[in-house]
Amino acid sequence: MPESLLAYLPSPGGMGPLLTLSFILMAGLAGGWVARRLRVPGITGNILAGVLIAPLFQGVDIAHELQPLSRFAMGLVTVSVGSHLSYRRIHNALRRILAMALLEVVGAVLLVTLATRLLGAGWFTAFMLGCIAAATAPATTVALIREMRAKGTFVKTLLTIVALDNMLCIMLFAFASMLMAGYYASPEDAMGPGVALLHTGWQFGGSLLLGLGLGAITERMVHRKNVHDFSAVFIVILLSVGLSEFLGFNFLLTSLFFGLYLGNASEEAMRQTQALEPLELLLFICFFTLAGASLHLDSVGEAGMLCAVYLVARFAGKALGACLGGVLTRTSRRIWLSAGLGLVPQAGVAIGLVVVLRGDIRIPEELSVLISTVVLAAVTINEIIGPLFTRTALARSREVNKDRRRLIEFLQEEYILMNLQAEDKWEALRKVTDFYMRTHHVSPKLKDTLYATIEERERELSTAIGKGAAIPHGRIESGSGIRGVLAICPAGVDFHALDNQPVHIIMLVVTPKGYEKEHLEVMASLAQMVSDERIRTRLLAAIDANDAWEVIEGEDARDYNYFLEDEAEEATG
Repeated sequence: MPESLLAYLPSPGGMGPLLTLSFILMAGLAGGWVARRLRVPGITGNILAGVLIAPLFQGVDIAHELQPLSRFAMGLVTVSVGSHLSYRRIHNALRRILAMALLEVVGAVLLVTLATRLLGAGWFTAFMLGCIAAATAPATTVALIREMRAKGTFVKTLLTIVALDNMLCIMLFAFASMLMAGYYASPEDAMGPGVALLHTGWQFGGSLLLGLGLGAITERMVHRKNVHDFSAVFIVILLSVGLSEFLGFNFLLTSLFFGLYLGNASEEAMRQTQALEPLELLLFICFFTLAGASLHLDSVGEAGMLCAVYLVARFAGKALGACLGGVLTRTSRRIWLSAGLGLVPQAGVAIGLVVVLRGDIRIPEELSVLISTVVLAAVTINEIIGPLFTRTALARSREVNKDRRRLIEFLQEEYILMNLQAEDKWEALRKVTDFYMRTHHVSPKLKDTLYATIEERERELSTAIGKGAAIPHGRIESGSGIRGVLAICPAGVDFHALDNQPVHIIMLVVTPKGYEKEHLEVMASLAQMVSDERIRTRLLAAIDANDAWEVIEGEDARDYNYFLEDEAEEATG
């Protein structure tokens, strides 16, 4: 082609935001498709596709050009992660989650700080690197869980730990940056640790109030029939990101608290966190492809040994901390052994903190450049190999491909009550009903109505089925499916069973109108399951709710608690 004609062709760098976005999406889709064909996580394919197309945008800061989209994507992901901090989902797993989250953060901060200090970095530089090391990539974790259709106690634990460690990381970063700014400031502008703590508290408190306020507004909106859920959540996430930046708060913390409010407010509000699911796939593809195109491969060589030490110390700190937390709380071995691998990815939050650090004029440029070089080099490596580690963690947890409907779907860990104590069956039924009300966000005014149906059925004929088990059941006017709770009573309760044995296992089933056929199937399956001596013995020996859930989810119970998709395939095949 004549050179005179080449002059009229637009360069890739001058595509403009919309054409750049479409090109990135096409490249990301192609990279994800190739990766899945090679049995590699689709996210890794997105990132590598971004790395491959990066030379086309030389001289153009595409990360800056598409920054609003990236921030919206991070806000959406953080809202989703925050919703997993729902108290009713983690109430009987708090010891495990808090211990593992706190110890893996402490482990990463301490080991990275000490290791980089021993390698020659100054104390402030080493501490800042340690604080940033606490972060885990929420987008990578969420996307891989969706891609692998994973579900279970490990997935719940991992998502909650990721939410907590990012929250702690942002707070530690704010404190460390204030300390650094105070140390290197002129004598008249110098500030001590107390002022740094106050500033950190201001950012945390402001983000908390803004996030909870937006959550309260959203909850009111979703109860109105004329409000479109998708539009409402879309606008509020935009507001949370935009207002945070305008007011000087941290948009990630604001989005986290917004999601946390929705996850705890009501069942309808919880469902709003899933309103943008149709957009998530494209946002994830764009975010990871853009991250790949923005990675600084040249920084890997510049960071050298400091980057290698950062990577090893960070992984060791997170893995050892998670394992120690799991062992101390007597968590299932498969959870604490896999947690360290699941915490390897590091991208969005770490990159965002580096950008904030580079823009802080109070900190000497040579230090911010050194820290950002090391972190960006580590992110480059972690984002390529991290998804492989997380995928391995999910596979080892044995929860892959379990995000499917099961016959007895309601018996999740959070719906299992251990160590129930009651004088008689009426007190037991009242306590089990109270537990159901707390864990299912049911309106208090429905409590008496529900209990009346349970008591009426029990007075007609004892729901004890023998062998130490009872299946009381109640009716409600409406609902999206059959629900219930499981209670273990070590001392036993007299349910006037035909075999005169005290009841140790109580399974309350609550059925809405229109689910009569499914009700019979569930009741029959539950009766068969607790009649199995192996399952019954293991349930009575369970040390906590997670241990009991492992029994229900185990292979021994698969004949009774089967996946409905598998049953449908067998029926049609």
